[in-house]
Amino acid sequence: MSNLRKPPGPSSVGRRTFLRQSAALLPLLGTGLPAFSAQQQNCTGARHRLIFASPYDSDLWLSSPHMHQQLKYNIEDFSNGKICVEIRDKGQQGVGHELAVQVSRGAIQGALLSVSNLSPIVPKLDILNIPFWAAQSQSYLNLITSKLWQQQVSEQLRTQGELAILLYHLPGARTLTSTRQYGKLLKTPSDIIDVVFRVPASQVLRQFYQLCGTTPVQVAWKKAATLAANRRFDALDPSVTGLYNGPNGLNRHIGAVSLINSVQDGWVSVINQQWLKSLPRKLRIAVWEGAEKTFTQHLPVARQAALYCQRGLLRNGATIYYPSADEMAAWQEIGGYQRREWHATKVALLGKVSAFDAFVAATQVNNGLTFPS
Repeated sequence: MSNLRKPPGPSSVGRRTFLRQSAALLPLLGTGLPAFSAQQQNCTGARHRLIFASPYDSDLWLSSPHMHQQLKYNIEDFSNGKICVEIRDKGQQGVGHELAVQVSRGAIQGALLSVSNLSPIVPKLDILNIPFWAAQSQSYLNLITSKLWQQQVSEQLRTQGELAILLYHLPGARTLTSTRQYGKLLKTPSDIIDVVFRVPASQVLRQFYQLCGTTPVQVAWKKAATLAANRRFDALDPSVTGLYNGPNGLNRHIGAVSLINSVQDGWVSVINQQWLKSLPRKLRIAVWEGAEKTFTQHLPVARQAALYCQRGLLRNGATIYYPSADEMAAWQEIGGYQRREWHATKVALLGKVSAFDAFVAATQVNNGLTFPS
């Protein structure tokens, strides 16, 4: 039986399941929240303004766990309206590294970006991009909610004094995806040799794809769709959610998606610490409480959004492939975290290999939150 999926007909069980799951998502996002356009204007009486930038469209909440509306509502609610959250979406302020720089400098107060965009600021974050140890959503959730992670990573970023992580987002694991122009299915390591592979600003991901025999090229996220259409690269690795929501209509340039689940395609919402420290203590607490509530709300939303995006890619003509156990073992063997080639990276980022082993152990301990299956 083939592992390759193509768009089923409208009467299929898969479509009925998808519609049922999408319907189940609506209450999670809509209950108790006014229309987004109306909510944006509801800031009378606010004493402080939090400008929050994102590459994603606020109105496309079915396909993305960006949580714009929930974050705005929760922070304004916990602050009793004293903080107004202004969402600047659709890349108005830029995307990726541009947003990290703007938040660091205080040009805006907060932003949503990829974990990979923060790795130049906090290199230790790049351990998340070592393959096949924290890619599954539950393992990743266990890790980022562990005391070890909070002390060793989140606190380190906070002590630098520029940015702090408000909340993590779990859009799903990275894939191996050919562009529509290239079109080939990347099932095994032999399929990817000499492929020109788009990578984000992560040295660890670059090393992974070099181990796999590709020619990695760093391409800014906002340029990915244009360069894919112009055959400037053959393949890329975002999660299904990332592929579907990519800027400039990236989802129209997707060929075949192989779900190898190498690395969690993690996002983070970050905030400028100087702005946060300028608030009265009660309002600082309100920001953190609003972010914590948003994080909990986002878990079922992230799962349903991934299903929505998968169906959307299929409707656009892409194919989605589920690798066999033997194929997954081949990917693990060529690039997995157990390889000696990663030892130098683990030491460079964490000081010693045993420190990495402690993080691996943390992925196995549930800290009270379960990612929906």
